[in-house]
Amino acid sequence: MGEEVPLIRQASNPLTYLSSRSKTMFNPRVLTSKLFMSICLIAFTFPILFWHRATLKELSVPYHRPMTRPTPQFVADGNSQCLPPTTPKMIEEAVHKHATCRKFSPFTTGRARIATVTAHFGSPSEHYRKAFQTHLLHSLIHGTEVRVMCDKIVDDLWNKPAFILNLLMRETLKPDKERLEWIMWVDRDTVILDQCRPISSFLPPKRSSVGSWWRRDDREDRNVTDVNLLVTNDFNGLNNGIFLLRVNEWAISLFTAILAFRHYRPDVDLPFTEQSAMEHAIRTDQFKHQTQFVPQHWFNSYDHDGAQAFATRDGSQESNDEWVRRGDYLVHFAGHSDKGRAIDEYTEMLEELPDVWETGTVQWDVSGDVGDFWKALGY
Repeated sequence: MGEEVPLIRQASNPLTYLSSRSKTMFNPRVLTSKLFMSICLIAFTFPILFWHRATLKELSVPYHRPMTRPTPQFVADGNSQCLPPTTPKMIEEAVHKHATCRKFSPFTTGRARIATVTAHFGSPSEHYRKAFQTHLLHSLIHGTEVRVMCDKIVDDLWNKPAFILNLLMRETLKPDKERLEWIMWVDRDTVILDQCRPISSFLPPKRSSVGSWWRRDDREDRNVTDVNLLVTNDFNGLNNGIFLLRVNEWAISLFTAILAFRHYRPDVDLPFTEQSAMEHAIRTDQFKHQTQFVPQHWFNSYDHDGAQAFATRDGSQESNDEWVRRGDYLVHFAGHSDKGRAIDEYTEMLEELPDVWETGTVQWDVSGDVGDFWKALGY
C-alpha cells in the first residue's frame, strides 16, 4: 500500500515552521491583500443579507404590514345605479387611445390625484349616458378617478354644492398622500372631445421652494398667491358648469358659504340659483384672492353649428373663442335648445372622427395660452 498523505503537512522542525508562518502572516503585502479581500466580502455580503431579509419579509409574512384597500377608480354615491358598467370594449378602447396619445399628442399626464365629479340622478336619459361615457373613457386613459352622485341630497340644483361639500369633507379625513388633490366638476351636458388632453394640463404649475442647485428660485420673491379655484365666465357672467377646485380647507369654507347663502342672504336675487350664489361668494374678500378666472375656451367651449361643422370646418371660417374647435378639451351644451339631439350627434360623430393629433387636424391648441397665462401670474 502507498504512503498515507496527511491532511495537514507539518514541518519536521516546529521552530522552523513557526518562523516561516510568522514571516508570511506579518508580511505587509499579505496583510494588505487580506484586508482588501475582507472589505470586499463584507461590502458584497451585507446588502445581500439585508435584501434577502427584506424579500423574505415581503413575500413570506405580508400580513405584518398594514393592509390598505385600493381606491376604486369609479365611485357612485347613492342607492341608484347611475354608473354604467366598465365593459371590456371600453377598456380595450382606452388602451388603444392611450397608446395613440403617447405617440402623437404633445401631452404628458401629470402626477396630481384628480377626480372628475358630476351628478346623474333622476330619470335615466340615453344621451346623458353617452356623454358620461366620454368622461369614463378619459378617466381610464389617464388614470384619474370619477365620483358621481346618483341620488339627491337636498333640493334642485343645490345638490351640486351639497355633493361637492360632502366629498371635500370625506377626502380631507384621509391622509395627505391618499386624498384627492383636485376635482373637476362637470355638468352632465358635457362631452369630452380631446381624449388625449389631461385635466392636469390646465392647473397652475407647482412652485418649488428651491430652484437650481446654485441659486434660489426667483419665483419665491414674487409673492405668488396659491390658486384654489379655476372658473370661467360666459355672456351671463360666471358659468360653473365646469370648474377645477383644489381639495383643502379653503374649498370647504367656500362651499359651506355657497350652500348656506340662500338662507343667510334671502334678500339677494339668485337668478341662476346655486351658480349665482357661487358668483357672489367668490367675489368676496374671503375667496376672491385665490379664485382665478381663466379664458372660457380652455375647458368650457360651446357648440356652434353642430357636430358636422365641428368635424369638417377649416381655419378659414371666422369663429368666436367660446365656440368649440378641434383640439378643444370638451363641449358644453349650456342653454342649448335641444341638448339630447346635440349630444347624440356629437357622440356619434366622435366615434367616426380620427384622432386629431394623429391626423394633424387640430385647429386650436390652448397649451401655449395656458403656459403664458400662468407665467404672467408669476408661475
